[in-house]
Amino acid sequence: MADLPVLVVMGATAAGKSDLALRLAEAAGREIVSADSRQVYSGLRIGTAQPTAAERSRVAHHLVDFLPLGEHFSAQRFADAALALLRARPAAPPLVVGGTGFWLRSLWEGLFPLDADPAELAAAREELGALATPDLAARLAAVDSETARRLHPNDRQRILRALEVVQLTGVPLSEHHRRPRERPTGFAWRRVLVRRERADLRERIARRTQAMLAGGWIEEVRGLLGGGAGADSPGMRTLGYPEIVAHLRGELNRDALAARIVVRTRQFAKRQETWFARETRELELDPDAPGALDRLRALLDTPQGRC
Repeated sequence: MADLPVLVVMGATAAGKSDLALRLAEAAGREIVSADSRQVYSGLRIGTAQPTAAERSRVAHHLVDFLPLGEHFSAQRFADAALALLRARPAAPPLVVGGTGFWLRSLWEGLFPLDADPAELAAAREELGALATPDLAARLAAVDSETARRLHPNDRQRILRALEVVQLTGVPLSEHHRRPRERPTGFAWRRVLVRRERADLRERIARRTQAMLAGGWIEEVRGLLGGGAGADSPGMRTLGYPEIVAHLRGELNRDALAARIVVRTRQFAKRQETWFARETRELELDPDAPGALDRLRALLDTPQGRC
C-alpha cells in the first residue's frame, strides 16, 4: 500500500502560515490538525490566535481549544491523536499546521519510549515538583547540559520532563534524541516552511500584539483568573499571559506590557526559525509572494510517490 501523503505547513509565530493553510484547506476540501502546543488550551482564544468561530465554520479544526488550563498535553499525546486523525481520513487527510517544532518532528521521527513503572514515575514527579524552577534548571544543567542550554530557564514543564527522563532511564534526554527511534510508518510527509524577512516578521509581531491587546486580551486573562484559573497553571504559562497577569497586579503599565510581550514574542519567533532551519522541507515560501497558494496547492495535488 502506498504511503499516505500529508501536507505540513510550519513556521514561526505571526508568519502567516495559519491563514495560508486555511485558504488552501477551504479550497481543497480538507480539514486542519493544529500542531500548536498553546492552542490546545480552552479559553486562550486571543493570546494564542486560536481559529475563530467563523474560521472553524469554514474548515474543521482539530486539537484546538479543548484542554483544561491545569493539564499538560505532551508531544506523545499530540502525535498519537494527530496520526489517528490522519489515518481516519485516507482519501483526504487533514493538513497539519503549526509552529511547535518538537511536536511536528514527533510525527516523522517518532519519540523514544519512556517505559516507567507508574509508582516510580509518580515518585519522581513528586520529588522534582517540590523544587523551585531555578533549582530544577540548575539540576538539569548538571546532568544534561546540552538540553539545559536548549530550554528556556523558565520552561518548568520541559525541564521537569528532561529531569524525569534522566532519573528514570539513567540517560540524558539529549542522548535519547540521538538514538534511533521507531518512526511512524505509512506517511509521505510534504513539509512547507512559511518564512518572511526578519524585519517584516518583527513588524507583524508588533502589530499583532497591539491588535490582540485592543481586541480584549487583558479582559480574557481577567476572566480566566476570575473563573478560577491558576496563574501558574500550565496553560497560563503561555507567552504573554504571565505578563498580563503582572499588569493586572499593577506590576506593569499598559505600554510596558505591550513592549515586553513584543520582545518575548520576537525572541520566541527567532528560536522557532532556528529550529525550522534544521528541518527537512519540500518547499519554502513567503505567504505573500505571488502564486504562493498555487504552489502550495500543487504540492498537495502531487501524485503519490512523487514530490
